[in-house]
Amino acid sequence: MWKKFLVITIMVLLTGAIALSTHVFIIQYFQPTDFKISPYANQMIGYVIRWCTVVGAMIIFICSKKTWENISLFPRVMLFALLIMALVEQLLRTPLMQVIIGYSWTSQAISTLPVYIGFLTLSLLIIFFVPILSRAAHWRFLKYFVFSMLTTALVIAAKKIATSLLSILSPHPQLVDVSKIISLPYGMGVLVPAYITFLEPTVASFIVFYLIEDKLKKFSTLSKGLIMGGLISLIHAGGYSILQIVNSSGNLPYRIFYHGQFLWEYFTLGILTAYSFYLYRKVSAPTRKKSL
Repeated sequence: MWKKFLVITIMVLLTGAIALSTHVFIIQYFQPTDFKISPYANQMIGYVIRWCTVVGAMIIFICSKKTWENISLFPRVMLFALLIMALVEQLLRTPLMQVIIGYSWTSQAISTLPVYIGFLTLSLLIIFFVPILSRAAHWRFLKYFVFSMLTTALVIAAKKIATSLLSILSPHPQLVDVSKIISLPYGMGVLVPAYITFLEPTVASFIVFYLIEDKLKKFSTLSKGLIMGGLISLIHAGGYSILQIVNSSGNLPYRIFYHGQFLWEYFTLGILTAYSFYLYRKVSAPTRKKSL
């Protein structure tokens, strides 16, 4: 038992450290290229990113539906919301890192609460309606698409309502002292917490992989990792990296290298998660005793 626990702990720590390092190495030692996009286009892309998060969450739920059906309603909604928030680093990592680089606890709490409400809304809608849609005999994927669009709109609306209510309760917004914000390159005071808090999406990645692995049986370990990396990229706004590559200046290989840093992180996380499960089963497999 302790051997298995030790192996999975080491796998989680190594996976998180290596995956985050692909991103940290680039932002610490390389210069960004100019990236220009109109505010309107950026807003529209923001809506698409939120829709991708909804679609990714739906895929995770659909692939692990049997597991969630064994959990009572309220814990199911809460646990699924916590899992998705952890996977996209919104549960604890992002709020804590914002405070560490210089934002106040108060302003961060005010901006984080609507995010939590948005993910709870997302979880509630998926838990209630996706099982109903899954039973549809005809036009199932069209219904999934329409539902994902409506869910995206409702999640955005829930966050805006929460933000408005908080602004009424706290009419004097906390001003951010820009001079206190820590800038790149980061020192150990930022990097150490960054690596520690990256355990959040790493553990979430392991849990998601465990939940959906049954649907990936026919694929090789590498293919499973690529699928997992693609799913993390989908739910985690990885598509924005492609937009940055297209709309930035400089030579193309460097733009792909620099602006693709989050994609390298997500796919490294997905691939190492898949290989961690493969190695864990290899190490945990009972050894056969040779007969004399």
